[in-house]
Amino acid sequence: MNLQRLVSPLQFNSATQLEVSQASALANVLSRACHNDPYLTYLIPDVEARRIVSPWLFFSMIRAGRLYGEINTTDSGNGAAVWISPLYGVSVRRVIRAALMSMPVGAGCGIARRCLRVAAIMEEVRKRLAPVPHWYLMALGFGTSQPEKAGREALIQPVLLRADSAGIPCYLETFSEEKLMFFKSYGFRITGAGRIPGGGPNFWAMTREANDTAG
Repeated sequence: MNLQRLVSPLQFNSATQLEVSQASALANVLSRACHNDPYLTYLIPDVEARRIVSPWLFFSMIRAGRLYGEINTTDSGNGAAVWISPLYGVSVRRVIRAALMSMPVGAGCGIARRCLRVAAIMEEVRKRLAPVPHWYLMALGFGTSQPEKAGREALIQPVLLRADSAGIPCYLETFSEEKLMFFKSYGFRITGAGRIPGGGPNFWAMTREANDTAG
């Protein structure tokens, strides 16, 4: 598979301006791609509320990626990977708080409480398992018009190559057991796991050390 034919040459970062319309479109892409993921169904159990509220969460992640990291998209715009650079210590809790401040009125206190609880747990785990500067994969979503594995590969591979070149580790969390093998195939290993209290989903923390033999 030719990754260059799937990955857009546009990589939105702090040096470029991501228009609001582009950010909104990518937020909707991630919202649709992750609509049934366990963490979203826990945060926003109601299907209709999830359709309305989740784009606000992803919009804040995209904004954080633009300001403090990198966003990779496909040429067709049906997938995105949001990374936070090792130069910045941006926390998930900070991003979620920004999202909650801009959410539609009436979204519900329960959603806010669950979002903040999960963000706090994830940040504590991240600080413990990834104490050194690292690339952080904050969000990854891909539509169905391309083979899913190839699409995900194309979205994450550019940063993995850069991380290898600079000798920098990568870190992520996933709430989907089905995605573990995919991440493992690119050098990530499970370094922590748990369950969100109060009936929340299982999660896995994964770390990838830089590959000195890459290239």
